Amino acid sequence: MSGYALYPSREVELLRAEFPDHLICELHDETGRPVLTATLRRRRCPCPSDLVTAGTPADLRRSLTGPEREAR
Repeated sequence: MSGYALYPSREVELLRAEFPDHLICELHDETGRPVLTATLRRRRCPCPSDLVTAGTPADLRRSLTGPEREAR
């Protein structure tokens, strides 16, 4: 059985570049709506949690940007 190729959207590529400590993926729920997920590669950064989900790239970016980064 052959597999299929996955090509991330430009937004997912940008998020992956901005948050290299996370594995970021775009999935879809049962209705087809996108659900973005981010998990830590290794527990070595002061990130909010081990698994983050969001409905939009902007929401995911806000969730991954902790208060200490917003203050800069």
